[in-house]
Amino acid sequence: PLAIAPGAPVVVVPVGDLQRIPWAPLHDGPTTVVPSAAMWLRTAGQPRTTDHATLAAPQGAAAPRVAVIAGPGVPGALEEATVIAAAYVNAALLAQPESSCRAVAALLQVVDVAHFACHGRLRADNPAFSALLLSDGPLTVHELTRRGGAPATVVLAACESGAQVGFAGGEALGFVSALLAGGSTGVIASSVLVSDEGTSPLMVAVHESLAGGSTVGEALWSARQRADLDDSHQLASWCAFDAYGAG
Repeated sequence: PLAIAPGAPVVVVPVGDLQRIPWAPLHDGPTTVVPSAAMWLRTAGQPRTTDHATLAAPQGAAAPRVAVIAGPGVPGALEEATVIAAAYVNAALLAQPESSCRAVAALLQVVDVAHFACHGRLRADNPAFSALLLSDGPLTVHELTRRGGAPATVVLAACESGAQVGFAGGEALGFVSALLAGGSTGVIASSVLVSDEGTSPLMVAVHESLAGGSTVGEALWSARQRADLDDSHQLASWCAFDAYGAG
């Protein structure tokens, strides 16, 4: 009924329970979700740090500082992290046991791009304690908010990492809102459960686009075009992930 042209970029500002809907598969074009129009304007007005990162950047070229984190108990997480780290000129890879909460939280203060391949845990009753599970325990929304600051671009390949819990007055809390409030301009995350086996191809394709200078919305849309939808695991990931913010 909105008569949106196929392929046209769309920005969605959901309210209430609509914040839990995966919006990307509902439109055949780059789709970006934001908590508010004001947040969209803020993230659109900041420079994107991935503009100078390319897959084959010459030595000495400007490149973002990138952190790629692999958590425990996720089949293929280390392989996914290794391939993604190789897509950038200047990347640090943290796997077990180095991917501790303290080490990761400190690294997030100084990098421009961060990727998490780990399990996620949603606390709908207390979203401040929703967590990404790292080598020595949970890294919570509360901890990220307490430290302040966040990489410009964050990709969360973790179950329900994009789930936002709504409160009265239209407020929402979760990793996405905490990261955007902390300074991130673009986040990719899943609001639902995802298959460990099916996320890696999508995530690798996302970072190939990000490293070439795409926004998170463009990168996710491009990666979704390359997914094998006859593979049930890849289909689940194709449906699950959304891009948040204009960066």
